[in-house]
Amino acid sequence: MEKLQTKYNLLHIAYWMNALFLYGFIAVLLQYKGLTNTQIGIATGGASVVTIVLSPLISQKCAQIRNYSLQQILIVFYVITCILFLTIGFAPVSSVFIIGLYMILYSINISTVPLVSTIAMNYIEDGYPVNFGLSRGLGSVSYAITALAAGQLTAILPPTILCILFVASALLVAAILKILPATYSKAGKKTDREKSNIVSTMLKYRQFTGLLTGFGLAFAGSACLGTYLINIVKNLGGNTSMLGLATFFMAASELPFMTIAPRLMRRFKTKNLLVFAAVMYVVRNGLACFAFNIPMLLTGLACQGISYGLFTPIITYYVAENLEPKDQIMGQTMIGVMTSGAGAALGNMTGGFLQDTFGMSAMLAFVIGVTLSGVLIVTLMNGRRQSAEQPELARTVE
Repeated sequence: MEKLQTKYNLLHIAYWMNALFLYGFIAVLLQYKGLTNTQIGIATGGASVVTIVLSPLISQKCAQIRNYSLQQILIVFYVITCILFLTIGFAPVSSVFIIGLYMILYSINISTVPLVSTIAMNYIEDGYPVNFGLSRGLGSVSYAITALAAGQLTAILPPTILCILFVASALLVAAILKILPATYSKAGKKTDREKSNIVSTMLKYRQFTGLLTGFGLAFAGSACLGTYLINIVKNLGGNTSMLGLATFFMAASELPFMTIAPRLMRRFKTKNLLVFAAVMYVVRNGLACFAFNIPMLLTGLACQGISYGLFTPIITYYVAENLEPKDQIMGQTMIGVMTSGAGAALGNMTGGFLQDTFGMSAMLAFVIGVTLSGVLIVTLMNGRRQSAEQPELARTVE
């Protein structure tokens, strides 16, 4: 069992190393390619909009595939994303084409997140005590360390180095997927003809949908800060090396809270933990918005662990415990759609427009407002009686 945990740990370490090159420094790369803040907002926000439509469709199809394992499906996705990212970095294409390619690339990459989570949930359902929180936390540490290295590299080399590193880390992910025990979509093994789609899942699990709506708004604020963090850092006197340090503080803070999430769930109600995580989004985003120097900014970003770091494993286990097996992949997909999709779209597009039109202060005011709105919704949903969710499924939380 320990070998399986180790292999799954390695998957997250490589997976989030790869993700850093696509998410953490995308503004640096796109600025190098000649895009303005507004165009970067359109690229990242538009990518999130495409994710809202494309990711559920991809997940629905993946849930119906019986002949190929989740690991094999992931490898196919990585081949596609590597081709797209290399094209963005090195092909002599227009800004409009770059924006379009990034929208597709981002959406496909986000679609891999629920598959990686479902692999662990399937192992748990099959009786293997995999600690998803530990693996995801190690992935955050990997993301953090990679951010430091990427910050140093982009300070001395052209940002297109990110594309080469993305491909190298994708090969590492594929190698680890090959050594993991194959697991398949549980929905694909069902004999019933009922198909899970995002609309039916949202209506069926309304409380879950409400919680994700609130976190989607809070995520809009954090996504806006994350995308334009390079501008905030420069405004405080830093550079791309400092951006790497700031990203390190965010990601490294996640490990402790992701690791202890299963223990916390045994002591506290899941929804109460989600409310606490939502409130900490206010602390995180608030400190970052009102920061008057780099140390204060880093302090705020370090609250990433107790906000996003706590939210991620808790909501993943929530899906595993409260949604039917045939809805598992779509439920995991909803997490990405409502946060990295709808939330990021709102934050990135609005943030880029406000920054170019009215200045940095207008963008930061938007971040505060949207974060408070999200926390209010999560708190209200916690006060409602649980009616739409199914009774907890028999799963082991280690």
